[in-house]
Amino acid sequence: MEDIEELKKNNNIKYINIDISNPNKEVLTYLLEHGEKYSYSDMIDEKKGYIYVSYNIFKESELIILDIIKGIPSNLSKLEIARYLYITLGKIIGYDINILPDKNETFNLKNINTINNIWGAIYNLKGTNISFTKIYLYLCRLTGINCHLIATSNTGYLKNVLTIDDSNIVTDITQDIPFIQASFKTKYFLGYNDNTEMDKKIKYIKNDYSEIKIEQALKDINYNNEDLIKSILLKTQSIINTSDMKPIELSVIYDIIFQKYCPSYNISINNLFINNTYNNKQHFILISYNNKHYSYNYNRSSFVELSHDEIIKNIENNKIGIYLNEKLPIINNSKEKTI
Repeated sequence: MEDIEELKKNNNIKYINIDISNPNKEVLTYLLEHGEKYSYSDMIDEKKGYIYVSYNIFKESELIILDIIKGIPSNLSKLEIARYLYITLGKIIGYDINILPDKNETFNLKNINTINNIWGAIYNLKGTNISFTKIYLYLCRLTGINCHLIATSNTGYLKNVLTIDDSNIVTDITQDIPFIQASFKTKYFLGYNDNTEMDKKIKYIKNDYSEIKIEQALKDINYNNEDLIKSILLKTQSIINTSDMKPIELSVIYDIIFQKYCPSYNISINNLFINNTYNNKQHFILISYNNKHYSYNYNRSSFVELSHDEIIKNIENNKIGIYLNEKLPIINNSKEKTI
């Protein structure tokens, strides 16, 4: 609050770094009410951020954070609160394929910078390994949970480490997002990935994890059915609540499902986009098998079958684009060979 007093006296200050490793709720409240003149970045252990977002993005994101914290069920232990925050964050945020250099010839650097800022990521509900781990650290510190970041590779890939009751728990929110969005068992919350009772208590699951429900739903599936893939898609879409999943996370989960239940089938999952305007690619996945194609239609909340010829026509007319390094299935069709 001493800094806030200085802020009131100095009209030349335009940029503010907020210490998310030691957040002060009184400062945050003041800035939400009086901070419209400033742009915001984060700071961890006195290392200042360099990507700033507007007051509006900061405010809207802080309101989302407040809602997450208000939603914490009562009578939870620190471990259960940490798990709740992990699951809740993974449900609302995801990756954006349009910022990946191995998938795009060109991309908007401003958008990439914005979602590396924690408030920009929350505002857009899209992030990166950097912003995912920083947001989780911030949520933990706001709720009194000891959390810090560790780099686990030469490229600076980040994970979170929780220290609770003298135990260290390594977590990787970046890798767990697809599993969280599908209500699967997580894989990267060390020691507590399949604690059914805890996950019921924090309201992650009601009865069981989605992969268990899928196993029950597909136990009598007819593998001789020529519409096998369509049948699997329709039987599983409500179990994993596909309408709440983003395309990248959806492709990860369905690749796992197909590998488990149809390992000998040559099923491809490709990333395409509807080319609306420049730098506005609407990502969708295309699931192909035996000259049949399916995609998830968010307006209908269901998988739909797409005509092969219509897909080819729209690609040729540049209404549909193909992300870099995507290998579409090659069928003995001269049009597709041209593509």
